[in-house]
This record gives sequence, structure tokens and C-alpha cells, in this order.
Amino acid sequence: MNKLRNFIREKKQNSEDIKIPRIARENDDFPAPANDIERRNAEILENNGVFQTKPVEITAGKSNFAYFLDGIERKKILFYYRSIPCIYGHVAAAVLGRADKKPHPAGLEKTHEALYLPQKHFPGDLGMKIIDTGAGEPMLPEQYVYEAHKEIQKIRGELEKSLVRQWAGRDYNKGWLFVDGRVEKLSKELTSGSNIVGVIKSHHACYFDYENQYRIYSMKKGERSCVFRPEDGKGRPESVFSWYLRLHYDKNYGTNAFGLIRVEVPADEELLAKADIISNWILLETKPVAFPASRWDRMIYPVKYCEDYLKSKAPNYARLTI
Repeated sequence: MNKLRNFIREKKQNSEDIKIPRIARENDDFPAPANDIERRNAEILENNGVFQTKPVEITAGKSNFAYFLDGIERKKILFYYRSIPCIYGHVAAAVLGRADKKPHPAGLEKTHEALYLPQKHFPGDLGMKIIDTGAGEPMLPEQYVYEAHKEIQKIRGELEKSLVRQWAGRDYNKGWLFVDGRVEKLSKELTSGSNIVGVIKSHHACYFDYENQYRIYSMKKGERSCVFRPEDGKGRPESVFSWYLRLHYDKNYGTNAFGLIRVEVPADEELLAKADIISNWILLETKPVAFPASRWDRMIYPVKYCEDYLKSKAPNYARLTI
């Protein structure tokens, strides 16, 4: 960070406009831009095309998940130069294996660190890789933040995709991989023939009408929806099968999404018949509970372990103080 400090010192000595946010807390990430809910269609693949929910058949006493993929982002606005934010971004992803009930490193980890800014306004060496966010100028400061967020998300996706490619190309594929996130984004080439299950904790797409969406929100713990094939924003079938599953239920909690996840598997007919057994495995993974993670009701413990592992290796905010 010394070159950044020198840059700031020089600009201040020249009486140029430069400001440093005085928010100092460990969770200092700038908030992600708001996501709009998308209305999409889906083809129901069970029950002769009629929507239904049902209790999951408990037939397995042990989960077959042997590997767990998660990624993290650490991002912070370090300072503003002439109202333009200089944003630091750290992205990391890892696949952890599990042996003797405990997750462990599997030799599949990647990190990326950079500054996100319009490079034409920050000439010279700032001591770190630069991702240029200056396309389409002039821009408001908020637009630079939005562009940085998009780039960070893109890089995280690329890291995770490359780790899945490594995992699928080795003997790791003999066990099932639990992905914290979408399978669809990994591409059909990577997921076809692989034992991969994705779990989505945030719900930014609506695939059903009000009545059926209400039935999803009304599911009790251990219940799932019918399997469906979602369409993308252009009305094309995605390369995944999906269903909703309730991991935890609390009638007094007051939110529709409490304990509710959406599961994705590659669009393979053999996996269509495994919706119950895969749901069974996921429900088994809810013990122990992933508390005190902020979304513990939709997270399993091995993913929390993976997240904590990546955070322990990430730079802390004390290092990022200018």
C-alpha cells in the first residue's frame, strides 16, 4: 500500500481534491448494487407438468458430498480522487475436501487482487494490478462503483469456473461437489457428466405465478417443490434442472426466504430421478447448524467452514487503511 499512500500524499501536497472515507470497521465492503427481481418462465418436469410440493423421502443416512466450493469478495473504497473512487478488490475461491467428517484443503485454491479505477485519471504505478473501470465516460462516482462490482463478480465467477474445471479433470470427480452458487454459470461443457450440485441462497428470479410462489414460501422443513427447467431472460431453456428446498422453518421468523434454497443440477435425465436423494443429502448437511453466519438458515456448515478458511487468508482491513 506504500505506493498508494505516496500517491495520496503527493496529491494532497499539490492541494488536489482527495478524500478518504472514515468508516473503519471489519465489514467495510461497499454494498452491492440492488438487484431487480426478474420474472422468468419454467417447464415443470414432474407430476405431469402440474406444480406441487412434497416431503423429501429420507432414504440415506449419509451425505455423498465430498467436496465443497465457495468464493469470497473483499472490496473497499480506499479514497476518492477528484470524486472518482479508487476501489480495492480481493477475490478468492477454494474447493475443500472432507475426510473424517472435517473439511480440509484439497489443493484447489485461487486468489485475485487488484485496484478498480479509470486508469486515465490515475497515471503512474500504484503498486498493484489495475482493472480499468473507465469505459463509457463521463460517469458518476456511483457508476464507477457499479462497474467495479461487476468486474469483481466476473473475476470471482472465472476463479470458481477454473477450479471446477480442475476438479472435474482429476479423480476428485469420484465424489459429489457442492457448489455455493449457480451451476448454470459454469457452462454445460464443465458440468455434463459431473457429480455437481449448486445451491442458491438468494432469490432474484421468479419462475411461477403468485399461487405457486406462495406454495413455495409455505413449505415446511424437509419439503421440496417439483423439479423444473428454468428459462433464461430470453426465454431459452437453461442447461440445468432445479427445485426449491426448505432447510429450516420458523413460523415466527417472519420472512418468506427463511431456510429456503434453490437447488440446481446439470440437465441430465438420470439426475431428474435423484431430486429426493440429493435433497436428502443437503438436509443431512444442515447438522451442525452454520450459525453464526448471517445466512445460517440457508447455509451448510462445510460451506461456512470454506468461507471462514478463505477469510482467514484474506487481507484484513487494517492493512487496507490509507
